[in-house]
Amino acid sequence: MRYKSFIIFTLVCALLFVSIQAEASTGKRIGTAGASELLIPVGARATALGGANLANVAGVEAIYWNPAGIVGSEQRAEAMFSHTEWLADVDINYFAATFSLGTVGAVGVSINNVGFGDIIETTIENPEGTGSVFSPNYLTVGFSYSRKMTDRIHFGLTGKMISEKIMSVSASGFGFDFGLQYVNPAAGIKLGVALTNFGTEMKFDGSDLETRVQLPGTETGSTISSVAIPAAKFDLPSQLKIGVAYDLVKAEQNLLSLVGSFVNNSYAFDQYTLGAEYSFNQMFFVRGAYTTAYREGLDEVNDSFTSSSQDYIFGPSFGAGFKLPVGGNMSLSLDYAYRTTKFLNDNQWLSLIVGF
Repeated sequence: MRYKSFIIFTLVCALLFVSIQAEASTGKRIGTAGASELLIPVGARATALGGANLANVAGVEAIYWNPAGIVGSEQRAEAMFSHTEWLADVDINYFAATFSLGTVGAVGVSINNVGFGDIIETTIENPEGTGSVFSPNYLTVGFSYSRKMTDRIHFGLTGKMISEKIMSVSASGFGFDFGLQYVNPAAGIKLGVALTNFGTEMKFDGSDLETRVQLPGTETGSTISSVAIPAAKFDLPSQLKIGVAYDLVKAEQNLLSLVGSFVNNSYAFDQYTLGAEYSFNQMFFVRGAYTTAYREGLDEVNDSFTSSSQDYIFGPSFGAGFKLPVGGNMSLSLDYAYRTTKFLNDNQWLSLIVGF
């Protein structure tokens, strides 16, 4: 009975979040949040499915998508490395590991590094460059915990520290992800809910925000003063994600799973995704998904669904992978994902998972 109350409480909180954000997610607030690197997908398998596998994602890959699924791994421990060629030659390197604690649950740790490479420093006086270069760095470190509340209910939580640094200016903050998964064996349906990127405001500060000027109203030749330019605070890009999964075909060697999700964004258009995954003998996998965003709140533009457009540049995603037993309880998984984009280079993901 107490677990039923827990589910009802979680769903009520999710519905309240949707109602509160009903107006917040319109076009009027797009681009007003910061730390957008938190929204860049990691892990090739889930990305090929458009992130719609919230209900059945399990193991180390669940840390990012739905921490409730961490405890659903069949392995005692897993380690994952994912590399992404993001937009404009930005590299995303992600490492995560999970460990089972038996009946106590499972824990995980994750590190996500966004590298921009070397950027030529320019100024008003030197628009072609000063001869110096700088390398911005965004880093997110997370710690996760997941537990089976019953044989049907999984719960998970991730706390993460977010750091952004550009030259001598930096910002830091803390965020949390909450996840829930529910499995109904009789109906073959799985449900998943995740509340992500809830946390503190962030604000840039540092010596590069200071400038030396002669204060207004002072006489010519007066002492030059150092003045700091105050930076505005910004929120994390919070989301509510609801997903469902259903095994359409479940034979001895063939499994076809359908997944779907709805994502309510506080600072972007809401998204709807449908995807499918076929696996042969749980060794070879083919995946694909289509995501569309509901465009609303833009002046002189009718509310409508859009994909691969100037308002939502991402298109269909697909991928493949294989999982092989290496020896004993050890396994090796290699996955690839590809997602089309409207204007810039299409995105590609490659991830490696080792299970013990």
